[in-house]
Amino acid sequence: MRLLDRVARHHAPLLLALEHHPAVPFEVTGPGHYAARVADCPLRFVLGDDLTRACAELAFADGARLAGCLDLLRIPARQMWIEWNDEVHQRVMYETQSAPGYDAASSGRRVGVLLDGSPDGYGAVTRTFWADAAESADVTLSPLETHIDLRGEFANAPDLPGVLSGGFAGVAQRDDAAMTCLLDHVRFRFDDSWAAYYRAAAIHPGTQREVLHGSLAAVARDPPLILAFLLLLVAKDAIRRVPVSRAAINRKRQAHGRPPLLDHIEVRASLDSIQQSEPGGFEPAGRQSPRLHHVRGHLVRRDDRIFWRVPHLRGSAARGMVRSRTVCLSFARPRAGDAIAYSAETNRL
Repeated sequence: MRLLDRVARHHAPLLLALEHHPAVPFEVTGPGHYAARVADCPLRFVLGDDLTRACAELAFADGARLAGCLDLLRIPARQMWIEWNDEVHQRVMYETQSAPGYDAASSGRRVGVLLDGSPDGYGAVTRTFWADAAESADVTLSPLETHIDLRGEFANAPDLPGVLSGGFAGVAQRDDAAMTCLLDHVRFRFDDSWAAYYRAAAIHPGTQREVLHGSLAAVARDPPLILAFLLLLVAKDAIRRVPVSRAAINRKRQAHGRPPLLDHIEVRASLDSIQQSEPGGFEPAGRQSPRLHHVRGHLVRRDDRIFWRVPHLRGSAARGMVRSRTVCLSFARPRAGDAIAYSAETNRL
């Protein structure tokens, strides 16, 4: 079942207990607060694994290209849902050494964000949800709001008590200028109910730091993937949209008294179509073309336009053919002190 369906039918309040007042329940914002909004959301995207990988690679292996295109981005809707397979995301972060280890618990985990865009398209506030593979597993809502400002006009982050009083927290990755540039456009903030709960529950500064670091670790690496998806969403020929209607299956579910499933759009990457090489053995400038070889898909920017160059064959078969090629990519492993600020883990809570 899609995570969006699980959130839409989640109506129970989220009640927590304070250690020094265990008999008095403390209600905080939970998935149930957003059930109706997800059900009524007019634009719901579910990313295919191939597109999730493409977005993660663009964010974590080619962040400079993504950062260089942020001026072209606008939030495309006032409200939208974006969902992906977290295992793919975590795998790419591990392969690019953007995370110190692989989160084995991510297998089967679904992650989704409900995004509220600003009227001018330059900003958005998102809430992040996730759930494990088991149908019985509960849906978790991050206590943090994620604020995106495509202009990057955020003030400096406050101190720890200020964050627990509703202030913004920022993150950075000191050894990666491109990732730091992307994260300059993002801030995190505890929503009011969670901030009040942690002020009451986490009295000691050490506990407060653990709360903040753990909460940031769960969501800090999601915004770059979201920004990459928004860029590919507007890039020409980068994605394929497949509308999924639940009308037929919902008639059967209704007949058996089961809640309906939500329509959505499955989004896949345009990675599987390979164009033939251009005829002729010479390039436009008169230089003799190379042997016939495969060129992988990649983003190309032309002034204020961005498009996806689909995988294609280039060169002249008359000069021979490159049947295989091994490309080795090397990424510097982050040092312990250079990890994203406030975060030593990437696992979700």
